[in-house]
Amino acid sequence: MLTPSSGAVGLGRALLWAVVVLALALTAHFEAGGHLPPPGVVTLLGALLLVVTTLAVRRQIRWPGGLALAGLGQYALHQVFSFLGGACAPATLPDGGAHAHPAEPLTAALAADACAGGSPAGIDPGMLAWHTLATVVSVGLLVGVERGVWLLASWLVRPLAVRPLWLPVVRRVPVFVGSETPVRPVDVHVAPERGPPSSALAMDLAA
Repeated sequence: MLTPSSGAVGLGRALLWAVVVLALALTAHFEAGGHLPPPGVVTLLGALLLVVTTLAVRRQIRWPGGLALAGLGQYALHQVFSFLGGACAPATLPDGGAHAHPAEPLTAALAADACAGGSPAGIDPGMLAWHTLATVVSVGLLVGVERGVWLLASWLVRPLAVRPLWLPVVRRVPVFVGSETPVRPVDVHVAPERGPPSSALAMDLAA
């Protein structure tokens, strides 16, 4: 029986969720000025996201669950992109030149914190806006696809559960049976064929 929660259909739904969420997260992070990780890291993140979505698509995903899934995915991917995508260029002393030396640890930390989306504790407002937009767009697209898939599956399964119209309808009508009546009347004034007379009247008739 066709079921969207498992098999090829379930895997396709999980793959679609993983690809859309990851693609929109990369787009939002790049448009907000963040750095993107190498392709190998993106592939690994896609595989991990596919595992999560495979567990999530066992049921139909609606707006509340979709917002939770996509929102957590966008936040987690943003954090990973910020740490693994390459931060700003190493800070150098103001004189620059060939003999430039790395800045002091405090100066380097302040420079890294100034990068767009570089701070894991607080997200830049522009970065937050882009990831929020990516969350809403991804859920709006994917929840519509989810609804269509489940409606199609229910439409394909419904004819198997409906009773065929050509079968005759048999109705059982109860029949009331009365008590049986004797086949012939019994004359109490006639003496029986065998045995002693049953009454004095019968003895007189026999005489």
